[in-house]
Amino acid sequence: MITNVISGLLYPASERQCRRQANGFTLVELLVVIAIIGVLVGLLIPSVQAVREVSRRSACQHNLIELSLALTSYHDRQNYYPVGTLDATGPIHSKPEGYHHNWLAALLPHMDENVIAEKINSQVSVYAPENKLVRSYSLSRLHCPSATGVQDFTSCYAAIHSSIEAPIDTPNNGVFVLNQPTRQDEITDGLAYTLFLGEKLSYPQDDLGWMSGTRSTLRNVGGGLTPKNINLLGPLDLSGLPADTDPALYVGSLQSHHPEGVHMLTGGGEVMFRSTSMDAMLLSHLANKSDQSIPPGQVSDIDPVDAFSPTTPVSSTPTSDAP
Repeated sequence: MITNVISGLLYPASERQCRRQANGFTLVELLVVIAIIGVLVGLLIPSVQAVREVSRRSACQHNLIELSLALTSYHDRQNYYPVGTLDATGPIHSKPEGYHHNWLAALLPHMDENVIAEKINSQVSVYAPENKLVRSYSLSRLHCPSATGVQDFTSCYAAIHSSIEAPIDTPNNGVFVLNQPTRQDEITDGLAYTLFLGEKLSYPQDDLGWMSGTRSTLRNVGGGLTPKNINLLGPLDLSGLPADTDPALYVGSLQSHHPEGVHMLTGGGEVMFRSTSMDAMLLSHLANKSDQSIPPGQVSDIDPVDAFSPTTPVSSTPTSDAP
């Protein structure tokens, strides 16, 4: 109270009012501050999203590494890799009809999923009522963190059955085909130069789940990466294919929700992230397990013989100084 009296004696009322007003913010100043904060947040959001995508991509790579270890463990025990799918005859129709037990089900014991593996009734079809509980089970390690709008029971990873768009069948030139296991010595191009797995996406109503040995878990690279003839937001679009294409025999290529690229796994255990503009011929060579050709893109345009230009050797004999 004494302080207020002294302040009243020292400063006139008008000056005291100005001092009180000077201690606050005007409306214009508040709007400027809010605008600056908004700009800073706008600049930070892309950076935060990029960091999150890096984390999701790392988790996706880890999933493929786990599958690679499981494939190696399976081969060490069986001396061959699991078949892509099993059925009485081919080619495989992507319908809930047939036997269709697949490579992923075979890998379960090698992925510490013994309980799930023991629940599978291999005496009946994947689609039989006896397997309903298991095929509806969600395996988190088969989900890419970047994938959105996919079913819980789906797999975001598919095995490669062919280097071209073709129905799933025994004569396919990939590693994982119908009814026929592949041994390492049959992969004559070398494990490091052969694609085993890649990312895939499916229209939710077209996905039969991770247990189904159809296009739900098998893919080719005939359409390149992120093929234009698949619309993930609607039913399967075959407008870019021949008119007589059977929708049930169509398989499709690799695709992901990662910006500008797809993860792929080679037989040597390398996880590659390749751009959607990757050369189609190189991709085809990688998918074929035994084409015996040198992959394009790894050959220099310059012939070492043409580039050879010998120079006059410098004498190594020391010269003596004249007296």
